[in-house]
Amino acid sequence: MTRLWTLLPRTLLMGLGLGTLLWAVKLSGDFRVSVTICTIFAVVMWCGFELFHGWYQPRPGRPPEREALRSMGVVSLMYTVMLALCVGLIRLTTGVDLLIHPAVAAMTFAIGFAITNFMMAKHALVHVLEAEGARAQAEARAGLLALQAQLQPHTLFNALNTIAALIPEEPAKAEAATEALSRLLRRIMSALEQERWTLAEEFSVLEDLLALERLRFGARLDTKLELAPEDAGREVPPLLLLPLVENALKHGFRPKVGTCHLRVDATGGRVRIADDGVGRDPAAPEGLGVRTVRERLEALGGRLAWPETGVGCAVEVTLP
Repeated sequence: MTRLWTLLPRTLLMGLGLGTLLWAVKLSGDFRVSVTICTIFAVVMWCGFELFHGWYQPRPGRPPEREALRSMGVVSLMYTVMLALCVGLIRLTTGVDLLIHPAVAAMTFAIGFAITNFMMAKHALVHVLEAEGARAQAEARAGLLALQAQLQPHTLFNALNTIAALIPEEPAKAEAATEALSRLLRRIMSALEQERWTLAEEFSVLEDLLALERLRFGARLDTKLELAPEDAGREVPPLLLLPLVENALKHGFRPKVGTCHLRVDATGGRVRIADDGVGRDPAAPEGLGVRTVRERLEALGGRLAWPETGVGCAVEVTLP
């Protein structure tokens, strides 16, 4: 009932506008009759198709051809019933019999047919957009699942190798690495239970990861994370930036000799991750982690790009 009351003002305005137009172009000599006829058509057919469009929408899991025929049959039946209702109401309220003259009858059927096509096209478009939105959400969720499968063993194995290397000669650092790994895994497990979290929480994960990596790289690794205060509370998909930072550490710094500089800057809805490592071959395909980040971003309306840089490599994320 609430939905009907929200539809009525629009349909009444449509009927008034169409009736005025028909009267203005001399297709109707009586303004009151013209507006009444058009208003009845608009209210009955628009509200009818709006309220009962679920009857002719395709049902999932059924054969497409059979569903198409069923939908066409339901639409034809609804059109016939509502057209007959319009004709009856118009005759009752105005005394005009729309079927008595062939030209008037043809116009009646044309108006009804036009409204029917408009409503079917509207609901078909809404159906397509809803399906597209659901598909995008499913892709984003699938991307997160793929990221889960990759991140947990990948991060864990790197950290354990670091701890194993430190135990014989630097047990204090090994203990610190174990604590850092514990914090990182707790944050990752928390992230996997959420669909969104803040950019500040994302940066906390990066801090934990880099604390581990500094133990592995030693003084060779210089990092700087900058998060604009106005972006700290911005919601993002969890673990969005972690694969990109790991990608810089793995592919940019592992083959490099000397000090490695890594910068992560977030401001104005964009995050830039830049390193001065060995650089990236533009022709090289993206790995699973980076590809997963790209797919998650694009499914939610964001973007990932590789801007040109003189030294090393940079990746820029436009947040959704």
